[in-house]
Amino acid sequence: MTQTVPSSNLMCEDLYVPSEPSDVQIHLRHKFLSPEVTGDNRAVTIFVHGATFSGVSAFDAPLRGGSWLDFAATHGHDVYAIDVRGYGLSSRSPIDVEAGWANRPYARTPEAVLDLSAAVDFVLARTGVECVNLVGWSWGTAICAGYTSRNNSKVRRLVMYAPVWTMQPPLESALPLSLAAKMWMSALGPLLASTFSSYRQVTLDEIRRRWFRGVDTSTAEVLCPEGELEAWWNHVLSTDPFGASRTPPVLFAPNGVLADLAEYWAAGVPTYEPRNIRVPVLTILGEWDVDTPLRMAHELFERLTGAPYKRLEVLGEGTHSMCLEANRFDLYRRVEHFLSTSLP
Repeated sequence: MTQTVPSSNLMCEDLYVPSEPSDVQIHLRHKFLSPEVTGDNRAVTIFVHGATFSGVSAFDAPLRGGSWLDFAATHGHDVYAIDVRGYGLSSRSPIDVEAGWANRPYARTPEAVLDLSAAVDFVLARTGVECVNLVGWSWGTAICAGYTSRNNSKVRRLVMYAPVWTMQPPLESALPLSLAAKMWMSALGPLLASTFSSYRQVTLDEIRRRWFRGVDTSTAEVLCPEGELEAWWNHVLSTDPFGASRTPPVLFAPNGVLADLAEYWAAGVPTYEPRNIRVPVLTILGEWDVDTPLRMAHELFERLTGAPYKRLEVLGEGTHSMCLEANRFDLYRRVEHFLSTSLP
């Protein structure tokens, strides 16, 4: 379905693409300027979300001044946001709260890479371009990097916003797995108890506490006023009717990523090899990011030895969720600069 965004030349459509296995349907939100405005010469960019929120929730939220997809589209990008399986409007495994989710964690990183691969191939065939830009947030950086390390020819440039890297100290220490995982995954809030079930339930109170850790109340209100936070939460719930119907409303988020954090990242084992990435890379994060702190970005940056160009940027007055905050346009502009300008 294609529709025009009110009061603009932006077009919006929701698309569904089969992944592997073929009964898994992946949702893509597509935004672009009408052809009358841009013609056919457009950059093609795919956004990949993190561990908790879908692509629509993260990148196309109805924020004052517009979403990241709006910004990218108005700057000439043919832009897509993917919902990995289990997230947003993509296929989900059955959710049975009463049964306690005895099934395995859903949507692990290799499955997410399959979903991104299906999306990239679909977009390449649809647009006729030879390669796309990838923009990943948090866990999305591991998905994008994992895909790129095996498909460099299909990726033009890679943006790793708030990149995930291994915990410190690694699991070779005497710490048991559960404690080591708790240390690394404390950034995700009180979620460890449900790590190895299919889904976890996330409330607005938990999101608020996790989002603004490390900043005081007045700063949090400036970064994302309570009214905007609640409006965004309602937008999030609109992609999860099952969770929205509960009291209080919750978001059901797949636990595959948490299983990967415990099995790989908390053990000091990344899910991809950075040196195999051979495209230009931008690593970027906010100075107040507690979830994926600067130490992670530095360690990853040092390992991007195969990239022909790489850049690390730290932006002031932003948390892990800077893409949804008052200073988000600093992030949008820096990413746009990297994607659109000639490199040395």
